[in-house]
Amino acid sequence: MAELPHALVKDLLSTGYFFEELKNYTESKEIDLPSFSRGFAVPYLSRKCESYQKSGQTNRSRILNLAVETLDNANDDEMADTIFGLKRLAASEVATNEIAVHKNDQLDKSELLSCRQKSEAAQSLGKLLISIIRMFKLAEAVTKRDTSERVYVSVDDALKNHRELSVLPGV
Repeated sequence: MAELPHALVKDLLSTGYFFEELKNYTESKEIDLPSFSRGFAVPYLSRKCESYQKSGQTNRSRILNLAVETLDNANDDEMADTIFGLKRLAASEVATNEIAVHKNDQLDKSELLSCRQKSEAAQSLGKLLISIIRMFKLAEAVTKRDTSERVYVSVDDALKNHRELSVLPGV
């Protein structure tokens, strides 16, 4: 089993994310990536999703719900790869929606608002993931990218594949 990435709590405090929660973290001076992801990132993203859903902004919560489920279900050894996969998905979602907003003059106001909300939520998720990558000094495995099931082009595809995979019996 490989060594899990760690970060100092004081360094994580400097990011501004989860400041109040981390300020009260007394278990040790450092925290490993899976514990941080499940103990801080997942609850934060869950609260954000609930807030968006309560205010009727379900477009913003789609990618965040997927991130919550994916991070919560990832194995400890796969957490870094999961974070990089979600970062790529968020970047793809931003690009897709920004292109739709700027190039398609046939969108009505509600579709335009939907694209903007999806893009903003993906940008927010991307910023959080980049912060995690930097603080834990994660390095993405350099391999030839293929069109495997782990590479998604859109949140819709990712949600579909995630649901299909979650109903399969364990191997």
